[in-house]
Amino acid sequence: MKKFLLIGLVILIGSNAIALSGVAYNRIGAVTSELTLTERELGLPYNSGMNKENSGILFGMNWRTATRVENAYNGYNSHEAEVTQAQLLALGFEVPDNEYYGAQSRQLYWALEFDGALHTAEITKAELRYQAALETYTQQPNENNLRLKDDSLVSLKKEKLTNSRLFFVKAALDYESLAAEFSGQDNMLFVKGLAKPYYNVNNNSYRLLLRELLVSNIMVPLEYSEDLSGLSRLGYQDITAPRYTVDIKWGSRLEPWITNVTNKQLGSE
Repeated sequence: MKKFLLIGLVILIGSNAIALSGVAYNRIGAVTSELTLTERELGLPYNSGMNKENSGILFGMNWRTATRVENAYNGYNSHEAEVTQAQLLALGFEVPDNEYYGAQSRQLYWALEFDGALHTAEITKAELRYQAALETYTQQPNENNLRLKDDSLVSLKKEKLTNSRLFFVKAALDYESLAAEFSGQDNMLFVKGLAKPYYNVNNNSYRLLLRELLVSNIMVPLEYSEDLSGLSRLGYQDITAPRYTVDIKWGSRLEPWITNVTNKQLGSE
């Protein structure tokens, strides 16, 4: 019995040592990305505010794909990117056909843009959609047009105040090529994520389904948990300015760690 307990203890210590060495290695060397995000990009867990103790808080990262350039604003986050055959081959995939739904996901390096041109374009499209709906309602004031006008206004307010400003830009097989391509842009974030291709028979195009980030949740250190005490997760209908900001760095393994949390309602740092 003691033998099995000893083996279990050794395995536990070994696992913790490996995990801690990975954390330490990530923070050695150059920082690959450094951003100050807000509640728009880092959501509280669903049970936040229910417990008196806020130890063990995990932020969930919110990221988006932009509306296609030729399309009007719709606010839908498809988590898909249109790609060419050549781009899929360069990413190491086989060229899919209409029976390629069983393709395996592959780990890729993703470049995300924070609060840049892609978000500005979304605000512009949301504004155009609202102005068009307002004009239609002014000329034809009926119940249906009133609903479209009000929905468009809500979408515009969300785009300005609550929607994430973190947008997928590009995927690559390696970090180095992305870092070189976006060198000098301090609003870029480089992470690892899973993606798989498929062929869209409706419009004869290839798509890259962006399944998930490898690190999609970020642990809040205990020293900052108190700053989030009493805050509940915002609901879908809530439209309010972000209540906190979070300073984050990403290290050599492209894994994040929090360096500061500021509750804007308290003004704490």
